[in-house]
Amino acid sequence: MAARPGTSVGALRALIVEAGEYLCAVPVHQVVRVLRALPVHPLPGAAPELLGLAEFTGEPIPVLDLCRLVKAPPGPRPPTPVTVVAWAGPPEARELVGLAADSALEIVEIAPAEVVAAGTQTLCGEASVGGRPVRVLNLEALGAP
Repeated sequence: MAARPGTSVGALRALIVEAGEYLCAVPVHQVVRVLRALPVHPLPGAAPELLGLAEFTGEPIPVLDLCRLVKAPPGPRPPTPVTVVAWAGPPEARELVGLAADSALEIVEIAPAEVVAAGTQTLCGEASVGGRPVRVLNLEALGAP
């Protein structure tokens, strides 16, 4: 596949979102929609990262607290929180999830050489965008054994 003008081959197009004091990059090819924060129905006994279930296009989807997922220190209360609906899990078993974030900022391109590997399953690495560190999410690892 040829790169579009102005992009590097293999560049990761990502949606930058705020989660507490961190910026996170969600691969654009996995993003379905960005919405105002969806109402969530908590599930008793759920893991702390799982806020509960929300309705998206008439179907229930799990909503994960992105701040807890990436272990971000909490930031100020967001004025317009969002839910990023995205595909998660390995390609053969992917499913829709909601990622509760403080805000969605912009779409950027991150060159593979800029991503420094991370040591967690949820993150594939860290890059610098506009001089700020950004955690690059590995959504395929969510739900993987």
